[in-house]
Amino acid sequence: MVLNDEAHHCYREKPENDEAAELKGEDRKAAERNNETARLWISGLEAVARTLGLRGLYDLSATPFFLRGSGYGEGALFPWTVSDFSLMDAIECGIVKLPRVPVADNIPGGEMPKFRNLWEHIGKKMPKAGRSGGKTLDPLYTGEPIA
Repeated sequence: MVLNDEAHHCYREKPENDEAAELKGEDRKAAERNNETARLWISGLEAVARTLGLRGLYDLSATPFFLRGSGYGEGALFPWTVSDFSLMDAIECGIVKLPRVPVADNIPGGEMPKFRNLWEHIGKKMPKAGRSGGKTLDPLYTGEPIA
């Protein structure tokens, strides 16, 4: 079974795609890249199906529609879409967290973002104890005393 995440990048370009030929400049290049990526992805899944066999293939995508230049109407839902649940609906139902817009950490007049090279800013301020204690870290250690 395959869970095909980001499945909106996995489709066959429509034969006789006049739409891609009409695009110009960067739009055309982007459509060509998208179509090539989609072609490779679907070809890979088909090769897996031929070689190993598949019991099921489930496409998952937050954007279950055709991209511009695919030959299909841009934004048209894939015909195999079972459910189209919008982000707004998911937020209102409490299924996903409210997205936050990142805040720029650039200092006016600064050459680099504040936390670009974090270690350079905090390295010397870190406590020296335990830096070279020679102990192997235990991934299961919780900080709680063992009873």
